[in-house]
Amino acid sequence: MPISRELALKILKYLLDNPSFYFPFLVMCKGLDGSDDFVEVAVQKDDLELLLNNEDYQIFELWENLQTLKEDTIELMSKGFLDKIVYNDALNQIETAAKEYRNLWKRDVCESVKIEEYGFNEFLGGKAEGFEESLEILKEHMSKNNI
Repeated sequence: MPISRELALKILKYLLDNPSFYFPFLVMCKGLDGSDDFVEVAVQKDDLELLLNNEDYQIFELWENLQTLKEDTIELMSKGFLDKIVYNDALNQIETAAKEYRNLWKRDVCESVKIEEYGFNEFLGGKAEGFEESLEILKEHMSKNNI
């Protein structure tokens, strides 16, 4: 799975700072050995410093390494799957609400002189905008976190 340079460095730092944490993936870097191949980045201070100090290494991937699955690893992985399900459900609910409110809002009522009609229409438009903005925030969060 492709990951950003920033995420790769964050993972490596975390693994270096938490040596007892089992991470069921290998952090791979393209060209680390001078070739055009992906090479595993060792979780060592020297390798992390090399990457931090050299912007040439930009292409990273996570490769699965499921040789050993500990209980906490299975729990974390299952939470990831559950997050995907819950986030997608939340996305669908927010998207449905945004569309419903947007369909209720009427452009021609924006010019109405009837204060109640105008106010209710503005309320509907505000609700639609709120759900639309929430949808964008949630999509951005999911995209950044590969959910």
